[in-house]
Amino acid sequence: MPVNKMNVGRDYTFGFYDGNTGTIVDLGDVQNVRVTANYHDIASRPYNDVPRFGYIPDGYSISFTITRTGPDLEEFQLAATQRFNDGAIVKPGFLNETVTNQDGTVSRYQYTGFCFKVTDLGDISRESVVKMTCTGMASAKVKIA
Repeated sequence: MPVNKMNVGRDYTFGFYDGNTGTIVDLGDVQNVRVTANYHDIASRPYNDVPRFGYIPDGYSISFTITRTGPDLEEFQLAATQRFNDGAIVKPGFLNETVTNQDGTVSRYQYTGFCFKVTDLGDISRESVVKMTCTGMASAKVKIA
């Protein structure tokens, strides 16, 4: 819950819907998430006037650090690779984000056109949790509640 009108990482939850299977993929114990809003620059530099600049929204980049709690992410990655190698259509899914605000209300957002990959299956050593890394991209972020 929020602390003294400040949000902390415990206020956020994430869930992934796989557009290929129509199922929710268990992400495991999500530890760190970094969301970056991407833009590309545009510019007009006329000879007889001042320059004009702007930014065009260009989706979102999202990275995760996850503690492995089961085989779901590894099996998702294997299935995605197999789907691609079989020449099947690979559909994006969506990522849901739920935030508990400092006033107790809940905001829900959805990253649409979301695709992601498991980039690091983890460092496996005795008596340590296995940390996995994922990165993804989304077309847009919309408020759903």
